[in-house]
Amino acid sequence: MIKHKTLKNKQLFYSISIFLLLFGCTASENSTNKNVANMYVKGLNLINPDIKIFHKNDTLTEFHFRLNSENILYTKKRGDSTFSADIHIHYELLNKTTEQLLDSSTISFKDYSENKVKKLLDGLINLSTQPNKSYLLKIKFSDSSRDHFIKKNIILNRLNMNNPQNYLITNKLGDVFFNNYFKTNDEINILKNERNLQESIIVKYYSTNLPLARPPFAVDNEKKEEEVNYEAKTVSTIYFDSLNTSSYTITERGLYHFQTSDNDKEGFTLFNFEENFPLVKSIKNMVGPMRYISSKKEYALLKNSKDKKTAMDNYWLNIAGSNDRARVLIKEYFDRVENSNKHFTSFLEGWKTDRGIIYVIYGAPNVVYKNKEYENWIYGEENNMMSTSFIFYKVKNTISNNDFRLNRSTSFKSSWYRAVDSWRSGRIY
Repeated sequence: MIKHKTLKNKQLFYSISIFLLLFGCTASENSTNKNVANMYVKGLNLINPDIKIFHKNDTLTEFHFRLNSENILYTKKRGDSTFSADIHIHYELLNKTTEQLLDSSTISFKDYSENKVKKLLDGLINLSTQPNKSYLLKIKFSDSSRDHFIKKNIILNRLNMNNPQNYLITNKLGDVFFNNYFKTNDEINILKNERNLQESIIVKYYSTNLPLARPPFAVDNEKKEEEVNYEAKTVSTIYFDSLNTSSYTITERGLYHFQTSDNDKEGFTLFNFEENFPLVKSIKNMVGPMRYISSKKEYALLKNSKDKKTAMDNYWLNIAGSNDRARVLIKEYFDRVENSNKHFTSFLEGWKTDRGIIYVIYGAPNVVYKNKEYENWIYGEENNMMSTSFIFYKVKNTISNNDFRLNRSTSFKSSWYRAVDSWRSGRIY
């Protein structure tokens, strides 16, 4: 079984305010012509931060970030009594339309810690922005001790008052939630942009009891809808107080979409999937993803077995031939499930989506070309006729901004069965 480490301590280490400085011009990057496959390789971007954007009012955008100490190298230098890490953050704020550089700064800090102490480091950078404009924020996080860095390009959308960047989700203590995954009975605070004069917000609850993705060659009876529409099971209204804050409690499993009105469906969505999501920590939650590599009979046995652990162990031991080999296969398979949950969750758990099914079976692609309309995944060498290429097109979805559909083709059948047969023969594909 896979063991997952949990963080027991959290440290809020600093808050920085940065004021606008005007500089010259620079060119924006075009991700379409750049291979960004590294973004889907687990553990490669070691310093990889969590990020949240919040437009607080007419002049201020808050850039919240969180670093995991487990992903930072702490070293003890000569003469030091404790371990320390050196982190540098460089950002550039550009007008997205004109590409004019508006603000640029580098922030450096040292964090002291005992070796292998697990904690979360939360930071805040204040940026000067204006309504009805769109910005490109280029940011680079560097871990000097490891000589490692990661770059991110983030669109700051101030064109629409109701998009997700105009709301901030915190707990009762004011700590920011950097993901949208919650558990039943979790209590949250919703803070809105001070410029938003709406006194209330609509909450639409949706069930997630939906089928998982079909194999990439299954093109028959495929829906061609340009826009995905789902009917809410319940609709309610919550109200903001004088501090622009509203409280809400997650009551059951499903999706919660928050929107200003029925006329404007743009808003933000919170998820309550299985326990411990996006991780897979229970046998019960391991059964679903097994459908991709099991026959109908095998899957029914796993699903209906009273002793699911024994049934799961027997399945993997049967295809692996030994306990050691079975452990290797299980770890890789469910690492892919968890990584799919982290990257591809939309209105479905990430492993259930079109990108999820390909990722779980094939692994991380060698090449990824990505823009706001589609992703092209290439397995093998680019421009090689023996390589396999999957194209995912973004679908307009009122409750998710991360819904991509695979362009299915019968030509994928042999590749799919070859990959599945590899897993069923005890070999990682």
